[in-house]
Amino acid sequence: MDTFTSTPEKIARMQELISVMKRESDAYYGKDRPIVSDRTYDKQFDELAELERETGVIFPHSPTQVVSGAVLDSLNKVRHIRPMLSANKTKSIPELCEFAEKALPLENSDVMVSWKEDGLTLVLRYLNGALTQAITRGTDGEVGEDVTHTVRTFQNVPVHIPYPDEVEIRGEGVISWKTFSEINESLLEPYSHPRNLAAGSVRQLDSNVARDRKLEFIAFELLLPQTPTKHEQFQMLSAFGFHVVEHRLCSPRDLPGVVETFVPEDYAYPVDGLIVEYDDSVFGRSLGATGHHENLRMALKWADDTVETTFRGVELQTTRTGRISLVALFDTVVLDHTKVSRATLHNYSYFQALHLGLGDTIAVYKANKIIPAIDDNLTRSGTYQLPDVCPCCGVPAKLVSPNESLFLYCQNADCPAKRIKQFVHFVSQDGANIVGLSTSTLEKLVDTGYVKHFADIYHTKEYTEYLEKLDGLGAKSIQKLLAAIENSRALPLSNLLISMGIPLLGKASCRTIEKYFGGSLEDFCAALDARFDFTALPDFGETTSASIYGFFSDPANVLEWDLLLKEITVIPPVIEYEDSPRSVFKDKRVVVTGTLKNYSRESINIRLLELGATPSGSVSKKTDYVVIGEKPGSKADKARQLGVPVLTEEEFEKLASQSQEDSD
Repeated sequence: MDTFTSTPEKIARMQELISVMKRESDAYYGKDRPIVSDRTYDKQFDELAELERETGVIFPHSPTQVVSGAVLDSLNKVRHIRPMLSANKTKSIPELCEFAEKALPLENSDVMVSWKEDGLTLVLRYLNGALTQAITRGTDGEVGEDVTHTVRTFQNVPVHIPYPDEVEIRGEGVISWKTFSEINESLLEPYSHPRNLAAGSVRQLDSNVARDRKLEFIAFELLLPQTPTKHEQFQMLSAFGFHVVEHRLCSPRDLPGVVETFVPEDYAYPVDGLIVEYDDSVFGRSLGATGHHENLRMALKWADDTVETTFRGVELQTTRTGRISLVALFDTVVLDHTKVSRATLHNYSYFQALHLGLGDTIAVYKANKIIPAIDDNLTRSGTYQLPDVCPCCGVPAKLVSPNESLFLYCQNADCPAKRIKQFVHFVSQDGANIVGLSTSTLEKLVDTGYVKHFADIYHTKEYTEYLEKLDGLGAKSIQKLLAAIENSRALPLSNLLISMGIPLLGKASCRTIEKYFGGSLEDFCAALDARFDFTALPDFGETTSASIYGFFSDPANVLEWDLLLKEITVIPPVIEYEDSPRSVFKDKRVVVTGTLKNYSRESINIRLLELGATPSGSVSKKTDYVVIGEKPGSKADKARQLGVPVLTEEEFEKLASQSQEDSD
């Protein structure tokens, strides 16, 4: 440890500076409201740069760095240098103690207890201190997928560490419970668990999705040629700047008491057990491995407390998108010291598989001691019939299968439940950002007829007097609310698109559109009129493109759009897209065609994004450059017809290297 100059205090100070400077930068660039002087910001920048030099640790979101987002056509397969085996498992504390006591004859007989994080297992490879590759575990632990482009956007993965040779770091890509709840609210089809959301986000082809979903990496193993103790591994990982899994070192005899101190309900991240590992790594490695697991560690999986109860029905609720959520109701039972009488059924397919009937005896438990769930239906009478109409408006519901599962959807565009939730989505922070306009106030405005369309929210003169009569809204609150509504009349294009609730368009997709059209509403509308091919945008497939045109072909949506545009003004983006500041390709639309010598299609797109360009799939008058390889085809001919500059791979490299030298 003496060879490493970084300390936890310095790392903490770096993270504090990055957080503070981000707020200051957002206020300065995004809101034109500086909160510190330039001198103060420069001093913070210099301090951060000096700490990075001292520690050798650099985080991807440091103001001293620019890490561009990347978009891939597919994920490459990568073979692990050392197989990623599982841990042997038990639900028995005595068996866990028996495992730990094998170390008692050793001078160092301690064991390390840590959380078994429930996310997506990842391997990070560093060479000469630089992050070179991030790989998923894969289904067999032998071959994973290269997800470097998304892991580089994680909030807490250093892009540089103070280690001069090659090293691998293993850990878990996770999403906290708090972030999971926030993100699920914005998704067309919510995820059932943070683990699924984390795995789906890491494996996105568009790295901006991972960035927006606030993924984190929690390190749990350091692979070095030498074999430090587990305690030393964690110390080194902390010195490298990693968020290390919560852990405690103890003797085998103290293990049962230490296990009791790990309470999953109090932990910010999803977990599915504990890991107990010998601190003496040399001893642990000497025990070898099976084809399934290494013998140096054992996982304690909690024995789920399953309780029998009586099924009483299903509660249905219509969401903003029209999807009807299903919640099972049953006689109250106590699970893990809390009273439980409800459990989500996830989707219609899940409901069908349980063959439920009123009065059936069902077994319920808390998955990972957190989420109430039905384990089994012991009676399986299959007599319960779900209503075939929307619980809110009574219009017939329809079964829809957006993936492999069936969901119930309300078909009524004017369903009050859908409308209220659409209004809530419209005023949200990522949409119109109208602070203070609560769901209850929106419900009252809609119920009384003051608000029928999004645009009606801006007709404040018509309902201000009504607001003054409502309980709980004082004069100051109303004044702040009216000011927030006025402020929201100026919106960036991405916020406008998000506020409309276009299916399949999340925050990252809307920002991609915003970036491509330079934040111009006029250019976006012209593209719609010209039937622009949205699949030319990064990570936009046929389904997303069809969803956009389907939305704008619906007369009700077009009316909402037209009315809203009379009330708001589209302004430049509030975020600064991470582009290379002096690149000749900055803000240019570049098409690549043909086979390149030194780049795959994925790597050339990454290179373009690093240079601040927007990779495009089709040639038009708005294309700035076309880079050609062998057998370029018709795109090169079309570029020449339109007068678009055509670059060979060598010419592109020359311009790109000049840009890099300038920026250096």
